[in-house]
Amino acid sequence: MMRWNVIIAAWQGQAARASEFAQRLSAAWSALTPATFTEAAAAELQHDSLGSVDAVILIGETDSIQSSALSVLGVIEEAGVPALALLDCKPEPGNAFEFAGAIVSYWDAPLAEIIACLHGVLHRQSEVKRLKAEVTLSQRFHGGLKGEIAKMHEELQLAAVVQREFLPHELPLLHGVEFAAMWRPTNYVSGDIYDMIRLDEDHAGIFIADAVGHGVPAALMTMVICRSLITKEITGNTYRIVPPGEVLARLNSEMIRRQGRTTRFATAVYAVINCRQRTMTLAGAGHPPPVRLSADGTSEVLETSGGLLGVFPDETYGELEVELNLHDRLLFHTDGFEQAFPAEQTDAYHRRLPSNRYRSEFDLLCTLPTAGEMIEAINRRVDDQAGSLHQIDDLTLVCVHAGELTEAKPLPESTTETLAGMGMLRLAG
Repeated sequence: MMRWNVIIAAWQGQAARASEFAQRLSAAWSALTPATFTEAAAAELQHDSLGSVDAVILIGETDSIQSSALSVLGVIEEAGVPALALLDCKPEPGNAFEFAGAIVSYWDAPLAEIIACLHGVLHRQSEVKRLKAEVTLSQRFHGGLKGEIAKMHEELQLAAVVQREFLPHELPLLHGVEFAAMWRPTNYVSGDIYDMIRLDEDHAGIFIADAVGHGVPAALMTMVICRSLITKEITGNTYRIVPPGEVLARLNSEMIRRQGRTTRFATAVYAVINCRQRTMTLAGAGHPPPVRLSADGTSEVLETSGGLLGVFPDETYGELEVELNLHDRLLFHTDGFEQAFPAEQTDAYHRRLPSNRYRSEFDLLCTLPTAGEMIEAINRRVDDQAGSLHQIDDLTLVCVHAGELTEAKPLPESTTETLAGMGMLRLAG
């Protein structure tokens, strides 16, 4: 049978009263619930000595214990032991006993009342100890979980840095054609990827892709896409610029070859721009079509044909030839913009639905003189939208501006040789 362990602790000068109370309590205590009553000095109570104690009865004079009550009650509370204080009179409001959650009674209170109170406290103590043990275990698991979350956070930050290294770092002019880009992941990493490739002294390649899904799986697929993108073939001292339709067909075949049991697919668009002659060849793979903004304020959607990447083994991708006029602007974007500009005065559900508001936002960019200013403007407009701090989808936008024709700065010979060995020439100043 379980035996309760109760300490009767006296403050200075009350040892005799505590001893007498212990004798009375022992004599009146029911044998049905055995208990051991041990006398002690209140000032000598220590946390380590209270481990097996089920309750503490404190006896003292209210006026003489004000200075020491808080420290003693703190030790008892930290040990998780209930306290019953027997005082000569009621303490002032806001006292240490209220702060520590101790039960207060008086010397002259009926013994039966004190025993009933002590019974209630003792019978709940086993449940309190069980809950305390569970809280301690939960805190231990919480500490381990917090460490794992911090580790995941660090790894995701590193993944974001690695993914950004796949993006172009320099976006200069090429025969008066300038480039700028916006890349905004919803979280650490993105399912969107883009590239701008200088193919030779006259040609530049623009690539943008959107892997299905979000987060790490989609980001890993963008790495596969980047590694599988072949835009130029070099044989000895000659080279061939791979046409956009062929680039996407090869990429599609490579993605299918790498697939396991789970089908992963992506959308993409690739264009080769002759910056000197101002012509563009375009091919798309189920991707939102690029938009051309003319200097007169009109806009045109450049529709392409071709299925998703990674789905149909023998898919072919048709090409579209486009003539670029002076101050034409080209916008290559992902489908996140369909939800980046929600309809005004709508509820949270309807704000998540796709809309064509982004088209009017794109049209406003036709008056801006540079590609960089176009990107800055669209970034500001996205920031102004409701929910922009928690955007629904990744956002990527590549702007191309066909300015006045100028001579392109040739690449250094050493740089050309190095990049040629990689199968492509990235845009460089």
